[in-house]
Amino acid sequence: MLIDDVLQYIGEGSNVLLYRQELYQEFSKNKGENSWAYVSNPKKGKTAISDIVNVLVPGRITRGLSIAELIDIISDYSKESNDRVILWIDNFERVNKRTLEYYTDLAGIGNLYMVCNIMSDDEFISPSFFDDFNFVILNSDEYSSSRARSVNVKFTLLLLLSVFTFLLFIRVQLSLVGYLVSALWFSLLMYRSFYYITR
Repeated sequence: MLIDDVLQYIGEGSNVLLYRQELYQEFSKNKGENSWAYVSNPKKGKTAISDIVNVLVPGRITRGLSIAELIDIISDYSKESNDRVILWIDNFERVNKRTLEYYTDLAGIGNLYMVCNIMSDDEFISPSFFDDFNFVILNSDEYSSSRARSVNVKFTLLLLLSVFTFLLFIRVQLSLVGYLVSALWFSLLMYRSFYYITR
């Protein structure tokens, strides 16, 4: 059963990464401890962190507190708790660079473990996050096969677009050799521009 595997790896001190699992159903069926919190949309940032505080420390007023203060509350709770604090985070592929910093801070807290679920094949903002914080991928075969299918062709398309721009410019300005150098320079500038537009 999925929950048994998750709790086994958490007992060994690892965080858990799931791929296309019904995380909320597993969380709600097995929520027997007060030290579990569920986040459905991690991109919300401060709202999500505030919701975690409200679940872990009921009655705590979170209005007006900064992200750092909220994370400190979670850190203090996890240090004082006899149970393992487990954050169940669904749709983890939605995080952006800003909110990833919050989850990086949370992952560094002792006695706090994360169970993250990725639902889509979108490229994750920072794949090294899972290596840095000792994540175990439960359904690793399915996860690896989906990652193998998603190939990033952005640079190839940009290169082809630049070559096409070069050839087009040469075709129009073929009369003089000086234009050849201008066309090469122009195509390199276009490649750089296309690259920055798609970032």
